[in-house]
Amino acid sequence: MKHIVGFSGGIDSQACALFVRARFPAEDIILLNSNAGGNESPLTDAFVEEYSRTVFPVTRVAAIVADIWKTPGFAETKGFDGSEELTFAKMAKIKGRPPSRKAQFCTEILKLRPQRRWVDEHVEDDYERYTGLRRDESDPRKNTPLRAWDDYFDCYVNHPLAEWPKQRCFDSVRAAGEPINPLYSLGFNRVGCAPCINSGKDDILLWQQRFPEMIDKIRRMERETGRTYFAPMVPGLATNTIDQVLEWATTSRGGRQQDMFRVHVERPACESKYGLCE
Repeated sequence: MKHIVGFSGGIDSQACALFVRARFPAEDIILLNSNAGGNESPLTDAFVEEYSRTVFPVTRVAAIVADIWKTPGFAETKGFDGSEELTFAKMAKIKGRPPSRKAQFCTEILKLRPQRRWVDEHVEDDYERYTGLRRDESDPRKNTPLRAWDDYFDCYVNHPLAEWPKQRCFDSVRAAGEPINPLYSLGFNRVGCAPCINSGKDDILLWQQRFPEMIDKIRRMERETGRTYFAPMVPGLATNTIDQVLEWATTSRGGRQQDMFRVHVERPACESKYGLCE
C-alpha cells in the first residue's frame, strides 16, 4: 500500500506529510508536488527543493497542455501540442480567462490532473491519498470527513488534519525541527499562487509591498488575455483590474475609505501571525 500526499509547500500539506511519515515506512510514502504552472513565488519553489533535499524526497509533477481537457488527444484537435508544459499564463490564454472563485479550474488542471496522470503511470500498488484540508479553513470545508472515497483518484482519501486549527500545523512542524516556507515569516496567509485568486486584502497588498514583480506578472497576464485576474470585489465596479484591486487593498473595512497606515506601513523583517518570529 502506497500513501500519497499532495505536497504544496504550504504548512497544511507539510503537517500532513509529517503526520503520514510518523505512521508509515518511508518506502511506502510518496509526496507529490504540482508547481501551479509556474505561478508560485520563487521562495515557495526553493522551499520545496530544500525540503526535498533535507527532509523527505518530493516528486515534482508539471502540468501539460493536454491537462486542460478531459478527452485524450483533444489538444491536438485544437492545434496544440498536448505534451508541452503548461504554464498558468498559457492556461489563461487558452481558456480565454484566468480562473475565479466560481470557476476555480486552476486546481484541477494544474494540480490534480498532473498528479493523477503521474499516479496512473508510476504506481502499480494499491494506494490511498492524504490532504491537509482543515474544516476551519472555509465554510465549504466545514464538513470535511476524516476519510472518504475519492472518485477522482479511485481510492480512499484521508484528511487527518480536518479537526486541527492552523496554529497546530505550525506547532507540529516546528517541534519536528523542519524548515517552514519563509513566506509565512513575511506575513503571508497563502503561499500557493502568488497571488492566489482567493487572496484577501492583506496578502494582495503584501505582494505589492514585498514582491512587486508578482503584481507586474498579473498586469502582463491581464493585457495578454484581455480579462481581469480577480473576480469583482471592489464595491461599485463591474470589473477589477489589478490596479483597481490594489487600490481597494489599501482601504479600511467597507472598501471605500483609504487607510493611510496600510499604504505607508514599513514592513518588518519578520511579521508572522503564527509565532514564527519568536
